[in-house]
Amino acid sequence: MKLKTLKMLVKLIEKGSFSVVADELDLTQPAVSMQIKSLEETFNTDLVIREGGEIKLTPAGKVVYHRAKQILDNWEQTKLEVKEVKGEAYGQIVIGASTIPSEYLLPNLLSDFCKKLPEVEVLMEVDDSKEIVDKLDNRKVDVAVVGSKPTKKELEFRTVAEDNLTLIVPKDHGLLKNERVTTNDLVKERILIREEGSGTRKAMLDGLKERGLSKKNLNIIVRLGSTEAIISAVEVGLGISFVSELAAKKAVVNNRVERIKVEDMIINRKIYLAYRRERAEELLIKEFIGIF
Repeated sequence: MKLKTLKMLVKLIEKGSFSVVADELDLTQPAVSMQIKSLEETFNTDLVIREGGEIKLTPAGKVVYHRAKQILDNWEQTKLEVKEVKGEAYGQIVIGASTIPSEYLLPNLLSDFCKKLPEVEVLMEVDDSKEIVDKLDNRKVDVAVVGSKPTKKELEFRTVAEDNLTLIVPKDHGLLKNERVTTNDLVKERILIREEGSGTRKAMLDGLKERGLSKKNLNIIVRLGSTEAIISAVEVGLGISFVSELAAKKAVVNNRVERIKVEDMIINRKIYLAYRRERAEELLIKEFIGIF
């Protein structure tokens, strides 16, 4: 039994699709199915079943899945410890970040980090909050800075910044003429929104829901994959949206859009730093935590 087969099982349960796993691993779907089948033959029992269009673990599959995660974690930790013995552990750090932290929070902090540890190579991967947390859980990044609170039990996290969402509109938008703008005015507008998994999207929808506006009440016309894409779309008049105050401030200064205060509405959200619990005492992780 090979580690790559265990990785396939873990990834299959996390992704819920043979085709998605095949695409990510650059394999054919039959090749992935064959590997899972070989694992089932090793234990002489079914590990996964299809039920209602979903892939689910059998009781035996649950045992193998949880043990597989432990084995893979132990293997990665072993590789890290060997690197430490060889003096190679601190040559590189891979930071996973969602859009807002990567563009508006981390650049200045990383400048200080690189001055303190110039021998360390810093790599940054940018994706939505959900994908970054998944990458941290799967050890594809060393630390994560995201706009949604991580919920995975293997991760430690702490709040490192706070942010507000603010409504931005085109510079010639009709709402700018109103003496006051309420949530009722938003129902009539074309709304732009971030993609699934975005921390900004979650904070926006949660904030509106608290004030009686659910997603179905909104005229959402476009879903976009970054804050900059949202700002650009608002700038050309496609619609209006809520974005990070950090991003909005820069766009307003650059004369691209205008901000509007919505009466009795403040959407707060936090920025989180997360890392794997068992790596908390590693020198490079501690150094990174120390820049906040």
